[in-house]
Amino acid sequence: RTCVGHRMWGALKGAVDGGLHIPHSTKNFPGFKAPEEKGQEGEYDAEAHKDRIFGNHVKEYMEMLQEEDPTKYEAHFSKFIAKGIDAEKMEDMYTEAHEKIRSDPTGEPAEKKAITYERDDDTVKASDGTEHVRSNKITLTQRREKVAAKIAAAQAKMMEE
Repeated sequence: RTCVGHRMWGALKGAVDGGLHIPHSTKNFPGFKAPEEKGQEGEYDAEAHKDRIFGNHVKEYMEMLQEEDPTKYEAHFSKFIAKGIDAEKMEDMYTEAHEKIRSDPTGEPAEKKAITYERDDDTVKASDGTEHVRSNKITLTQRREKVAAKIAAAQAKMMEE
């Protein structure tokens, strides 16, 4: 079940703002206040939603971490720091991203990584040097044979005792 403020609602808002007609209500968007009593209408605060879209909640978190725990701030926001983005430049970053999307909404496909995989029974080896353990699927007859063998082994063990 989705909750108020879930990123799916952000995607819906973006699609609606982009011109798609999608029947919806604002009650699941950030900034919606449920009515205090039955029969009343809830309030939708568009400004709160805009603040969420432009990352003001992240900006506040950045500022709080910067003051209280600088080492944690550097760990959490290392990529932002590397690109020269601090709390004051967050809204500008999102505004610039929106402008780029509006100017050219066609996305560029990401380059595919040249990684190949080789499977050796339960081990999958990648060309970049990583290894993963993956179980092989077995057929129904193989599974039944495996269970029958376990039952036979358990019965043999019980007969010995």
